[in-house]
Amino acid sequence: MSSTTERMDENHWAYEEFKNLGINCGRTIKRFIRTMITLSGKIRESIAGASDSKAEAKAMYRLIENKKVTEEVVLHAHRKATIQKMKESGETTILSIQDTTILNYTSHKKTKGLGDFGAGPDHKGLIVHSALAVTPKGIALGLLDQFIWTRDPEERGKRTEKRQKPIEEKESYKWLKSMDNSHSGIPKGIRLVHVGDREADIYEFFDHAHANKQDFLVRVAQNRMTMEACKLFDKVKQEPSAGHIVVEIPRDTRRNLPKREATLEIRYIRVHIQAPANTLKKFVKNRNVALSIVHVQELKPPEGVEPIEWYLVTSMDITNLDEAVEKVNWYIHRWKIERFHYILKSGCEIEKLQNRTAERIQKLILVYSIISVRILGMTYQARQCPEVPCTMFLEEEEWKVLYCMTNRTSTAPQTAPTIKEAVSYLAKLGGFLGRKGDGEPGAKVIWKGLNELNTVLKHYRYLSP
Repeated sequence: MSSTTERMDENHWAYEEFKNLGINCGRTIKRFIRTMITLSGKIRESIAGASDSKAEAKAMYRLIENKKVTEEVVLHAHRKATIQKMKESGETTILSIQDTTILNYTSHKKTKGLGDFGAGPDHKGLIVHSALAVTPKGIALGLLDQFIWTRDPEERGKRTEKRQKPIEEKESYKWLKSMDNSHSGIPKGIRLVHVGDREADIYEFFDHAHANKQDFLVRVAQNRMTMEACKLFDKVKQEPSAGHIVVEIPRDTRRNLPKREATLEIRYIRVHIQAPANTLKKFVKNRNVALSIVHVQELKPPEGVEPIEWYLVTSMDITNLDEAVEKVNWYIHRWKIERFHYILKSGCEIEKLQNRTAERIQKLILVYSIISVRILGMTYQARQCPEVPCTMFLEEEEWKVLYCMTNRTSTAPQTAPTIKEAVSYLAKLGGFLGRKGDGEPGAKVIWKGLNELNTVLKHYRYLSP
């Protein structure tokens, strides 16, 4: 590696994040940083396609095979960087948003170690559960946890037997496990709130959080019995309306629904829920758990659109409308992890990765997850804090070349553009037209723009003395 390349590497975000990677081999650390730089510059390419030469591709394949470079080591380094960003954000509350996604590798017939993920006996893939650190303003900071597994095909059709097992032996234990992993090492003064969708509506999850003094916010699906001898949903619906709010509902790509505004009516109450009758008593610490429930119902939805109705439960006490609205706004940010999965699958095309073993694919999933979070963070940073300099995401060389490309000039300014300006430049490179009705640029045009920028940067560096 030339001294010029080393100097460029030291100016890259990957150098700062992984320079202290927990392995005792400086050469391997340098290679890992260079691999992160290469893959983040060409996120839709294979390793061979992203590499400058056969030698570089071979070096990256060797790195993926290296037993020292484990997912635990890489995630530990990334978590440290994420926690540092949490401190720098100045926020006293951070959302740890959990969710699971399926990666389908059925067509990869020669890959060993793939397994069942529930689609069918002939389908093979991996299951990925992640915890994403997000500020209350909706800016993604990084991953706090991620683990990958497959299901035992012998367990198919044994749902009744699974109900008799302790939570530690069920797949749903992922929520409790990720809660503990995410909270590890969080500095005092920062409250972590674990956010989940209806899949996280598990009594043991609430019980575990209560026993370990953790906070959560979950959309529930089960109309549980309360200690007040009333069903949960019925109890909150009996409360008078606390007020109304207008929120922006993100675009739903799965159902092809556009972004829209919704007027929501809010109710809330503090209750105690009972442990379900089929919960194994010896594995539950509390026979009832105190929580607040917020009922959110949309008024006058657009014609043909199913109205929003959420039941959100939280460990935190809610005493007024502002506190209830705060929890609703936090839950809306749960959508950020859906966008993270979208970038990972559609942007990085993670399901097209080819390798001989699932173990090596898992390392690449983590690498591209870190890259995806960065793209997600850039997208929403431009919307929430548009005036901050773009230098938090782009190096000097990157933003200067970006500016010259989009403004068709050979002279870059001395002062870095704002993050909003830089993102608009990237979006333009990615095909964003910026018409009146187009709204803010999304992750898709940003990752396309980054690919275009890095193609030009590659030739620029080659021609530079």
